[in-house]
Amino acid sequence: MLCWAGDTKQLLAQRRFFAPLFKSMIELFLQPGEKCVEAKVQLYKTMRFILRTLFEKNSVDIVNIAEEWLLDGRMKAPTMLSDDEIVNIVDKMGDEIARHLESNISDFPKHRKAAIVMLTSDLLHEDLKSNKKICNHFSKSGVPRILCDELLAISFDWNIVTSVDKAKRVAGVSVAEHISNYKLFVSILTCFTRYAFSESGWIVLSELAVIEILAEMPAFIEPPKELFLKPETVKTKGTAANGYAKVLDLALHFCEQMCSKTKWKKQSYKILLFIQRLGEVFQQLMRAEIQCECLETAKAIVYEISLNDEALVGIIEGDQVLRALKQAEEAKEVKSNARQKYVNVNTTFGAPRQLYSTLQPF
Repeated sequence: MLCWAGDTKQLLAQRRFFAPLFKSMIELFLQPGEKCVEAKVQLYKTMRFILRTLFEKNSVDIVNIAEEWLLDGRMKAPTMLSDDEIVNIVDKMGDEIARHLESNISDFPKHRKAAIVMLTSDLLHEDLKSNKKICNHFSKSGVPRILCDELLAISFDWNIVTSVDKAKRVAGVSVAEHISNYKLFVSILTCFTRYAFSESGWIVLSELAVIEILAEMPAFIEPPKELFLKPETVKTKGTAANGYAKVLDLALHFCEQMCSKTKWKKQSYKILLFIQRLGEVFQQLMRAEIQCECLETAKAIVYEISLNDEALVGIIEGDQVLRALKQAEEAKEVKSNARQKYVNVNTTFGAPRQLYSTLQPF
């Protein structure tokens, strides 16, 4: 505990040191006048680099998985707002930041939009530790709907986005277009996961039926053939199966975040349908005895829903895939209703755990 307190003080000192630079970047970010898209992208990348340098470490948080699984990865605000200068800056300038983000998310060209969406996600992380001005502004704006419309229009090939050959064209579409669509897909998932942490964000995303949108996206329901022919490649970086599994895990963590509010049971059935829709993927991974994050996350979700939402127990038991996932989780030596364990090991700064994509350079 003393070590954790020391780490916290050190982190706050680092954030205090970088605060003037970060404030200057925000002021440049908000400065009126036209800037070319490339200049904005470079500015957004620099701001993200500062924020990623100052991520919190959540690896020492201990929770009881059975009783507090819905709290997994929640961020803790400083004891006093003035303890954290970065949070203070975002809170003080939150309204102006939100208006700028809204305008640029709407107007940015699609092939560069991932940069502003990922910066939005990082700023939401800081905003969530204070008065949630950015979150609340977005909830009254059209930003979430714009991003949902982008999700519906996204199309890419898993084999292409993981290919090392960046020069070829496939069916008249450049590889760059596939990659930009993939990056936008990941950035929106990451942003929505963080946005759902706020009460207003959770309500908006529920009304927009984001889970149902994910369940119909070709990116998920058309997994790469490699996953079935060579399931072991799920654990090999740079393969289509590995890329698919990582993004699926991110989507499942979004589902977990949608289970973080008091009315979470309104979403639990939809989450089960999403997992059920991808049943062939999970069955293949279980048959091949592959241990990977997306499979473990799916097991945990189904198991915890079975414990906490009695109305859905019959549905879980009556479906082959859901039942197998639940039983696989039950069979683990450490059950969520019996033990405590560390969560957020090797985490980034976000909730829920392992928002790996926040560290991807765009």
